[in-house]
Amino acid sequence: MLIPSLDSHALRRLHAYWMDRAAGRAMPSRADIDPLDLGFILGDLILIDVERGPADALRYRYRLYGSNVVQRQGFDLTGQYLEQHPWPAFASEIVPCYDRVVRSRQPEIFSRQQELDGRSFRHQSLLLPLGQHNQANMLLIGVAFSPDPTA
Repeated sequence: MLIPSLDSHALRRLHAYWMDRAAGRAMPSRADIDPLDLGFILGDLILIDVERGPADALRYRYRLYGSNVVQRQGFDLTGQYLEQHPWPAFASEIVPCYDRVVRSRQPEIFSRQQELDGRSFRHQSLLLPLGQHNQANMLLIGVAFSPDPTA
């Protein structure tokens, strides 16, 4: 599946890597992903564990919150749940996207315009499912900011 509307070269490269690692399957597993291959985007990655509750309710826990994302947003969510996000409106907005990616096992793009420290910027995220046996159990997310709010 080609995602033509990715603005960032790094996100396009991440998508190609994910497709290669899927090797014809619905999605690659976490074990198929080698962090050493992702040096081009490592600080802009978010890794989320997908927890399933009663009636297949989904809950999201940040396993890794990339150092560049931390620097740009001013907080680190590593080890925390999505409902602990300091931007509740964003958390409410992203839940349906996460749910769609987990249930469909298909990549999705999420774009948002926002203000940070009085400057407007856009971020585009590529949401990629990871899992086994046709069930997504993680999300690999690449984030690209435009323009870079730290510049």
